[in-house]
Amino acid sequence: PAPANRHFARVDSMGLSDEDRAVCVEAFRLHETSADVISSMSLGECMRIPGANPTEADVKQVINGRAEIKLNDYLSLMEQQKLHEDPTNILKEAFAIFDSEGTGMVDSSEFRNVMGNLGERYLSQEIEEMMRVPSQDLEGRININDLVVFAAANK
Repeated sequence: PAPANRHFARVDSMGLSDEDRAVCVEAFRLHETSADVISSMSLGECMRIPGANPTEADVKQVINGRAEIKLNDYLSLMEQQKLHEDPTNILKEAFAIFDSEGTGMVDSSEFRNVMGNLGERYLSQEIEEMMRVPSQDLEGRININDLVVFAAANK
């Protein structure tokens, strides 16, 4: 067996709300191979279902060579995860894609083009509405923070 991993200290799942704990247990049960055990290959999916977002490298580090993960170990691990990401941080990361120069500003024509070509296409009037509310500078750039505030208020 692999050496014990610090992520698997046995503790009661007091750090999870009752609702989060129930979701975690349900995710675990979906992948359970025997009573209170999942294959380590299912760990990443079990972590993502309740809202954690580990990288594959994070998952491999936690598994540390183990073939199986026990429910108590999984719940201890999930106590350490950020399950409810602040939506404004998610929006900032999404809009930062448009900020190739790292200025905190988005070129309005590029923003308009990308938004019009997303998988879930926006109507041109919807894009114009998004762009009308945030302020633009003299070069037609939109402040990312303004976009985030607008998007968060209108979700």
